[in-house]
Amino acid sequence: MGILEHKIKTRFIQAYIGLLFFVLFIYGINNQAIGTLITQIIEHYGIRMAQAGLLSSFTSAGNFAAIFIITIFVGRINKIILMGAGLFFFAVSLFLISIIPPFAIILVCFSLIGLFGATVDTLVNSLVADLQPDNVSRTISLLHGFFGLGGLCGPIIIEYLTGTLRWDQVYLVISIAFFIYLIFYTIFIKWQWHGLTTHMSQEKQARFGFSDIVQFFTRKRHVLLWIAMFLYGGNQSAVAIWIKRYVETYLNVPVWGAYALSAMWLGTAVCRLVLSPGIKASSPLKIVFGNLISAIALVAGLLSGSAQGITAAALLVGLSSGWTLPLILALGCQWYPEKTALGTMMPFTAFFISYVVFPPLSGFISDSWGIPWGVAVGAVCAFLTAVLAWLLNLSLKSEKAL
Repeated sequence: MGILEHKIKTRFIQAYIGLLFFVLFIYGINNQAIGTLITQIIEHYGIRMAQAGLLSSFTSAGNFAAIFIITIFVGRINKIILMGAGLFFFAVSLFLISIIPPFAIILVCFSLIGLFGATVDTLVNSLVADLQPDNVSRTISLLHGFFGLGGLCGPIIIEYLTGTLRWDQVYLVISIAFFIYLIFYTIFIKWQWHGLTTHMSQEKQARFGFSDIVQFFTRKRHVLLWIAMFLYGGNQSAVAIWIKRYVETYLNVPVWGAYALSAMWLGTAVCRLVLSPGIKASSPLKIVFGNLISAIALVAGLLSGSAQGITAAALLVGLSSGWTLPLILALGCQWYPEKTALGTMMPFTAFFISYVVFPPLSGFISDSWGIPWGVAVGAVCAFLTAVLAWLLNLSLKSEKAL
């Protein structure tokens, strides 16, 4: 009977993990909204690309502010409940955008999306690492593979919706989708609360403070990991936000815009779901060679001057460097096994800050010298990510030798 109860409990744990995977899939769809709808938003508000880049910057400023929510409440409120609360306020934030407020107000709305979206994203990664600690790298890669699948489907779904809906109505549809998911999440948690909470040890709910954040930066390997994640964010943001507009306006092939963006996320999903678990190499080395290939591919795609060429390049960017984020997050969780929320949050802060810096920077470069140079920022960041990952690999080798 004990064995049967254990099997039943394990099935419910797997079902909950499935819920977490699914929410990251929806979150991946949502994250393509800016890149897909950016031209319509620019036209509606009559703004320049540098100003449009502020939408992502304010989102990432909200992402960064999530540090305070996570630091204050993790350990005081169960992470399962905290994630549900984050989901609710995230859905509300999406709804606020759908009412088309003035541009200054919509920036605040995007910062709220960032605040609660980062809270959900961090807690999903932390909970998955807690519930399946045996192979964190593989599990986190698969988790973000589902995010990549959402990124793949996102531009196509959103582009389809814009055939009959305005950009603000698309945000309303996305908010409704999250509200529906939250209903199912709440029902499942209420039903299986005892099994879920007993499965997670008290140590997994360990609190941490701002002193732990400061302490993170006292180790060389942590700093190198953090900077590598920051630069990878520059690579991803430059491609994800501007490549559709590059194809639509610079190459003047509107029909290929959504395909180019989806190609990057197709490659990313395949990289995380298939390539990352299958290639037996250390995480830093995967990041090194993957980002070198990404930089070369993006430069080649821009030099091709064709929609097909940049689409192929976007696919290769995803295939080669898509595993960077989950591998970095997995390293953070492995370094902090009893504080996975901290191990997840610290690399994410670098990623979020990069999304504050690089979208307006690449937008400004696009306004000043042309959009190909703005997209090329991604190639520079990919190359620098490879350099930092190589230094991280050397640092880990020296630590192991000592």
